[in-house]
Amino acid sequence: MARPTRTADERRQGCMRAAATMRELARRSGTSNPHQFAGHFDAITNMETQASGKWRQCFSGDKALSAQQLRLLSFVDANVAKLHDAGPCGLWHALWGDEQALWQLCRTRLDSDGPMTDDRIWSAIVDEFTEERDFGSTLAEFEAEMLLAEAYGRPLTLRHLTEAVALCRLHQALRSLAVLNIDGRGIVRCLRVCLADTSVLSELARLGVLDGVREELADVIDSAEADLPALDRWDALASKVNWIC
Repeated sequence: MARPTRTADERRQGCMRAAATMRELARRSGTSNPHQFAGHFDAITNMETQASGKWRQCFSGDKALSAQQLRLLSFVDANVAKLHDAGPCGLWHALWGDEQALWQLCRTRLDSDGPMTDDRIWSAIVDEFTEERDFGSTLAEFEAEMLLAEAYGRPLTLRHLTEAVALCRLHQALRSLAVLNIDGRGIVRCLRVCLADTSVLSELARLGVLDGVREELADVIDSAEADLPALDRWDALASKVNWIC
């Protein structure tokens, strides 16, 4: 049976997944390029991939990882399949995942500091939260925290970008189903702020997916709503977030 033909979107996404996965595995293994990583891989598996340059195209994002390659990489890192599927900080799930899973990516629904919390710590404490914000409150609180970070020059994390994407997609999905009396203009601005943040840009560049992520979000961050002044957004949130005076 012939393999199903991949669409252009699927090919692009596969290449982004490959680049981010390979570069993260290289970081975890203490290597910095495909040649060094291949040497590390060969030492673990007793294979010979270094001379053939087996990982080079995947490392550069020119080729997606095959199912066989992912199985081989599991000898280096048992969590590689999850990393490849979810992406760094769950970014692939936020960008391309099922809409029904997006709410779980929004840590602000439970804790305002959620996007700043290390993943290992978050996994240990997430079940301790007993109250959950609704969607409108989460949207407002997340934007307010972003405005605060912007005002004080605090660096953002990739988790901020993941949550901004998830909240934006959720707002779009809800708006497509019914009349929605929730201001979603600010979350579009949040996406643009994330993609202007030095820390976020540096991490995306390290993973080899900066241009790809920008392309994925271009239609949103180039919209007029992304240019809204910060002062206008503070005013819009004043009645929605209790710590804004």
